[in-house]
Amino acid sequence: MNKMRFFGIVFISLILFSCKKDDNEILYGYQCFPYNEGSYVIYDVVDIFHDVALIPAHDTSIYQIKEVIGEEELDGEGESFRKLYRYYRLNDTLAWTVKDVWTVKKTTSTVEKLEENKRRISLAFSISYDQQWDYNALNEDDALQAYYDNIYLPLTLGNLSYDSTVVVEIQNDLTFIEYKRQYDIYATNVGLIYSVRKDLDITSTDTLDIQKGSEVFYTATAFGIE
Repeated sequence: MNKMRFFGIVFISLILFSCKKDDNEILYGYQCFPYNEGSYVIYDVVDIFHDVALIPAHDTSIYQIKEVIGEEELDGEGESFRKLYRYYRLNDTLAWTVKDVWTVKKTTSTVEKLEENKRRISLAFSISYDQQWDYNALNEDDALQAYYDNIYLPLTLGNLSYDSTVVVEIQNDLTFIEYKRQYDIYATNVGLIYSVRKDLDITSTDTLDIQKGSEVFYTATAFGIE
């Protein structure tokens, strides 16, 4: 075989192998949750409390939360995790104050968050339409079968545009008297950019006729590395 032809085939094979490796890394979806110390996201939060027996029956609080990936530590089993520092302020003219400290563990198969003494599986790898997991597998709450939707689609939220996002569907349960809705949206190289939590008592399946419950919305407004 001609030497030039032989080396040409080897070179092309190396290129194809490299591209395949990079594609696989992208398809796993690890970039949807940056894990470097100092990575942060700032959110505008709308927190609504409902109770028709009270005055006001519907009370809305608006504030900001900043989440920062902290230092790495080892748990009792010798596995590494990171602190997740959460800061609070009423608006962007005020200084941040520490609200609480959660923990987060990112492995080759999952992202686990320990929030308010409950561990939840936020993401499962690889990201695909076939992937499903129990969001509450690591706590005592009822099982919630999470799955992915709208994988790697562009999205604009407020003043920010993202090239690639994925929706994590967690819960969408509607009965005659209850409505429970949970989903998150993640962006590559950013992390969580939007979150919805609704736990409502309603009337006659009407999700707008709210008698009691709560709604919380997180919308990312800034992100980066400190």
